[in-house]
Amino acid sequence: MNGRRSPGRRLRFPRVPAARREQGSTAIVTVLMTGMVLTTVIAATTQVSLGARRSAADDATSARMLLGAESGMARFLDCTRVGLYLGTPVNAATLDAALLGIPCSSGTLKTFLVTGATVTMKIVRTVPATFTSVSDLTAVDVTATSTNGTNRSSVTQRFTVSRLNLPRITVPGAVTSYPGVDLNGNASIGGADVSLPDSAVYSSFLSLKRLSPLSLTEGTPVVMDSSASNARLLRSLLPGSYVRMPLVSSVTGLAGATSPIGTFRVEATDSAAQTVTLTPTSLPGSLLTPFLPLTTGADLVLNALTAVSATSMTVNNSETFVQGDRVSVTLGVPAVTYTATVSAMPTTAMTGSTTTSTTFAVTGWSPAQPPSAALTGFRLGQPVSKSTLGVVTAGTFNPGKDTPVGGVMQLASTSIVPSPLNDTLFTKTFGTTPDGLKSVARVLDESQFSAAGRTVSGVTWLDSTTHSINLNSNPKLNGTGVLVVDGDLTINQTQTSTCDMSGLLYVRGNLRIQGNLQLCGAIVVEGSVLDANDQVVAIDSTDTSFLGTGRKIQYDAKVLYDITQGTGRLAFTPQSGTWRQQ
Repeated sequence: MNGRRSPGRRLRFPRVPAARREQGSTAIVTVLMTGMVLTTVIAATTQVSLGARRSAADDATSARMLLGAESGMARFLDCTRVGLYLGTPVNAATLDAALLGIPCSSGTLKTFLVTGATVTMKIVRTVPATFTSVSDLTAVDVTATSTNGTNRSSVTQRFTVSRLNLPRITVPGAVTSYPGVDLNGNASIGGADVSLPDSAVYSSFLSLKRLSPLSLTEGTPVVMDSSASNARLLRSLLPGSYVRMPLVSSVTGLAGATSPIGTFRVEATDSAAQTVTLTPTSLPGSLLTPFLPLTTGADLVLNALTAVSATSMTVNNSETFVQGDRVSVTLGVPAVTYTATVSAMPTTAMTGSTTTSTTFAVTGWSPAQPPSAALTGFRLGQPVSKSTLGVVTAGTFNPGKDTPVGGVMQLASTSIVPSPLNDTLFTKTFGTTPDGLKSVARVLDESQFSAAGRTVSGVTWLDSTTHSINLNSNPKLNGTGVLVVDGDLTINQTQTSTCDMSGLLYVRGNLRIQGNLQLCGAIVVEGSVLDANDQVVAIDSTDTSFLGTGRKIQYDAKVLYDITQGTGRLAFTPQSGTWRQQ
């Protein structure tokens, strides 16, 4: 057939078995399914990868926002660690508004920038909700919010609040002046003559309530409730200070004017719990089982005896002791009041971290030197009263018709009245620099001060570009606190009340007072010449001058103690367990 196909015959192929046909179909389906799965996996992997990148970006943004908010809390603590003056807020809203006026690096405490965000601070709550003074605050809730476009993060933290005390004011006399002092006409100055030891007691300083009905034992602490007292007074009750309270003979007894007195050392105070822990150091022998009344006033001992011998005394003191002062203390059984003279310049040290301890030599005991039994058996915390000079000056004193009560010290040594150069006199008086005190002060110029009624409150700093201020006619100088005048001051006013202003008048320049205005507390005069930056560049020896009639200044130890309490900087402490993110 020679390889040619015969007409009419069909070409036949080998028949594929059915099983093999099914295997081929399965293979095709498998290939198609595998492709689909791979496509899905690739798409899913791409989706996951893109989502992970978006999630990572979101996480980074969230972290950055949270970090910004946290930086707000850190900044709040940092900017309030230096002093600040908050005006007179009365609630969370007004306190929050005051944050706008607090300068801080790169903005204010209210709003500032961080990398990639703007941070805003807000006071959202205060405890108590309303208050008359920032000294009454016990806590604030602060929210820091970090924003960038639609991204936002907030954190809130509660801070406990305390208004710190100013250091003890050091004033050796009713008037302390580096320049000389002229007392003209019928003007007078009142220091203090030595008197009974009880004059060194601040009566009814705060009110306390007994928590335990147990009888008292010397050396065994007791806890008292102070909720009836002002929070500022409790915070000013320093560990190591001493108080006196009347005692009764039974758990139901009531105190009277003749009740025996016990003396207690302050161990600790708790502003949050409103309690004070006291240790009895001296209980009267007339009561077999002494009790505290259910409620009682506590007297603060301003100068409390902690050691005594025939030649020296040591006191925890709020007043300033100098050589020549007369001191008075009651010792022994039966009790005898003795006086003596401070015969050398005292040495001062801190007792712990809060109270000041002063040691000085004494001589000239009257009516006689106390017997050994009275000296060794003295009671811790016994009050020591002192005389206070009317005038202390590094210059000379020109008398008027009246001799200053308490006496005069002229040509005083630099250990008593140091030079105002390098702010030495300022620092000795306040225990801080001018910048340090100014940072917690209400700073006003003369017109602003007059518009505010010339009312001194807390620390008031009277500023002047000319360094010369006149406070004449109305309104009268009034209020309670520290008034620092940046330059020369002239006052010519008539008296409104016995103490028109109570506190410390500190004049950085020269002072001239006339009229019959009376101040209660103390006056210090530098005689400094200030430059445009308020730095002392020279001394003007023009005498401090008092003219007119009546008492110009009456020394008052209680006033000088009061004005240092709760007038320092505000201290904020984060309260554990109150942080929350929003």
